[in-house]
Parts: sequence; structure tokens; C-alpha cells
Amino acid sequence: MIKTALFAAAAAIATVGTATPTLAKDVPVFYGDLDLASAKDQATLSQRIHRAAKKACEFNQEGRVPSQAAMTCYKQAKTAAGTQVATIAQEARLGG
Repeated sequence: MIKTALFAAAAAIATVGTATPTLAKDVPVFYGDLDLASAKDQATLSQRIHRAAKKACEFNQEGRVPSQAAMTCYKQAKTAAGTQVATIAQEARLGG
């Protein structure tokens, strides 16, 4: 399997107009070591995405309750990563 990464990207929130520059960053999520046909590895990838989205959006930084912008950013980052995972899975099924 090719060593690749997807990104939990907070940049998508900028289109909504509610993000601050500190929320707009990409955090790589590596999955080249995972077999995405395995439920266990899918769960591992899900956890990696969760952590990366929190990091990308500065969610719960320094133990504080996340702002509304951070919450929105987190949700959008998870959605964007989920879309990337679906695309990667489809390409894998097609032999790519």
C-alpha cells in the first residue's frame, strides 16, 4: 500500500466566515500502515482523525471549553476527513 496521508483540515470553515486564522491549519493523518478493509483499522483511523481534527481546530486547548468556532471547525474537519476516507476507499475498491 502506498504511504499516504489525509488531512483533518480546518481551512474549510473559512468559507463560512466564522473562523479565525488560528483555526485554519492542516494536520496530517497517516493511514499507510492500516488495512482499511479491517474494522479494527477503520476504528484506528477514526481515532486518528478525531485527534487530528481536535488539534487542527485547537479544540480544548489548555483544558478550556472549546469556543463555538472551534466546535464548528471540529465538525467540519471531521466531515472533510470522512469525505477523503470515502474517496480513498472507493479508489482502493477500483484498484487505484
